[in-house]
Amino acid sequence: MDKKAFSEVEKRLSEVNKLIAKLDPSIRAAAFDFLKPYLSSGTLLSHPDPHRQHAEQAPSGDVSQLIEKHGDGKPHENVNLIAAIWFNDYGSHPFSLEHVREKASSTGLTIPDRLDMTLKQAKEKGKNLYVPTGRGLFRPTVVGESFLKATYGVRKGTKAPAAEK
Repeated sequence: MDKKAFSEVEKRLSEVNKLIAKLDPSIRAAAFDFLKPYLSSGTLLSHPDPHRQHAEQAPSGDVSQLIEKHGDGKPHENVNLIAAIWFNDYGSHPFSLEHVREKASSTGLTIPDRLDMTLKQAKEKGKNLYVPTGRGLFRPTVVGESFLKATYGVRKGTKAPAAEK
């Protein structure tokens, strides 16, 4: 990298730092991830055509883009978004209510108080999206997997989740 390019990146990094310093600490990491293309190229990614399907709008695996595109929904939709993020990483492995609460807190998403009831009552075309698997654990059903893939454009993850407390 030559001096001129380095100087430009340094200038953009200072701009981003000033902007992020003004933000709520819970969304700083997501904001920085969103601004990474600006740091390297000097431009932000253009917004996709709003008439396209959700699956085309959010590339699989990019949590900050998923939150940017879908994070302004109703509280129960935010729970589905968090489940989609889990599904993208860990597939159909059960997730805990505590994980959903922690993820909502760290990303600044609003979720309902009774997560258990929200997940038990979540339906698409009359079919359950999630099934309880034990004390405070839920996993997506086959219909739920299809819903998450179609709505959020995620793929079934293959990672093994870390053992929860």
